[in-house]
Amino acid sequence: MNGRAAGFQQRPSTYKISAAPTGRARCRRCRRCIEKGATRVEICAFVRPGRRTLLLRCADCVDARFAAAVLAVHGRAERVPVEAALVGSAEARRVQRAIAASGGGVT
Repeated sequence: MNGRAAGFQQRPSTYKISAAPTGRARCRRCRRCIEKGATRVEICAFVRPGRRTLLLRCADCVDARFAAAVLAVHGRAERVPVEAALVGSAEARRVQRAIAASGGGVT
């Protein structure tokens, strides 16, 4: 075999806009610490059967490639799930607008 489990169907990553519960995590792109309470994008990547990992991006690191990946999964920026504490907040809308603008999508 080529190192993959037989019958494993690769799943696309999922995305969610959330607030950082602590100040310990780092952004996958810029490597800066994401401050406690700051808005971020969670990336849930499925790495193998029954196994996933959580990756993070700060709200300022939304680029075209990342936005395209998010939009490929969710279709529109408004469909990206938002943590309950951020629903309707200006920060969540700002991140959604950044995803839409960088991905070339319409809000």
